[in-house]
Amino acid sequence: MTTSATRATTPRRPEPTRSGRRGLSLSGRTKAELVGFLVPAIVFFALCFVFPLGYGVYMSTTDFTTGTFFTGEAPFVGLDNFVHIFSSPLLGKAIVNTLLITIVSVTVELVVGFALALHFNRRFPGSRWLPMLLLIPWLLPAVVVGTIWKWLLSGDGAVNDVLHAIGLPTNAWLADPATALWAVIAVSIWGALPYWVTILGAALKQVPDDQLEAAQLDGAGAWKRLVYIVVPSVWPVISVLVVMSIVYTLLIVDLVLVLTQGGPADNTVTLGLLSYRSAFQLFEFGDAGAYGMVLLVISLGFAGVYTWLSRRGERRQS
Repeated sequence: MTTSATRATTPRRPEPTRSGRRGLSLSGRTKAELVGFLVPAIVFFALCFVFPLGYGVYMSTTDFTTGTFFTGEAPFVGLDNFVHIFSSPLLGKAIVNTLLITIVSVTVELVVGFALALHFNRRFPGSRWLPMLLLIPWLLPAVVVGTIWKWLLSGDGAVNDVLHAIGLPTNAWLADPATALWAVIAVSIWGALPYWVTILGAALKQVPDDQLEAAQLDGAGAWKRLVYIVVPSVWPVISVLVVMSIVYTLLIVDLVLVLTQGGPADNTVTLGLLSYRSAFQLFEFGDAGAYGMVLLVISLGFAGVYTWLSRRGERRQS
């Protein structure tokens, strides 16, 4: 009797698995799940970011030619590729054009996109389907957008026909050195603006209505409600959009290539276009990698400024 009672009260040990080992604990399973989620992301980051970046650095410091693809030999040249591109008279113009396109485009997209998002956030006839129509320019490939606007902005294009009909002066907008770069900027804004309106419109729907109503009851006008409630509520979305747009616009190649090919007289040349020319027209892949590194440094500069401003804003709020 005593022996059977003792056996009944003695807790059973967990049965071993088929492999002879006990099952994982809760913390072990949690760690295994974390590793399972992290490994694909790490592999993707390594293949799509670390490897191309490292290979770009490698190309920028070697004499990488078409023969390298067959022989695998690329003599190390150090900083010779950077010396070569910095001695080019086009580099300074390309940097200025790239920065001008980026700063003007992102600024206009932010201001106009936010204004349109606020407008479409209101209820009026067509407020539901008009934002859907605005997405069409953004859904079109950049090559298609550039081809359409190249025809519209030509000397005998539809834009000049409209301007002539209302009595305004006409021009060959893409062939005139004074207007070609601004025409490229306008087309870039036209293509990216629907994306801003859509994302900011979705963010505005998350602004707390009770805060807006309380502020209105306290006598706050529309401008104060916008500055102190709406903008802080959607600021995380705005900051992400700004960073993404800066990076995307810095790398602009296809739109410039279709519209002007860098002309007239290299007045619309950009760093991305110089890299494209070096790689796919001149087959000087080392110079192309060097241009890419210059773009990387500029992008890191913008990222540094953004990080500094974000931390400064967080300190003010705290």
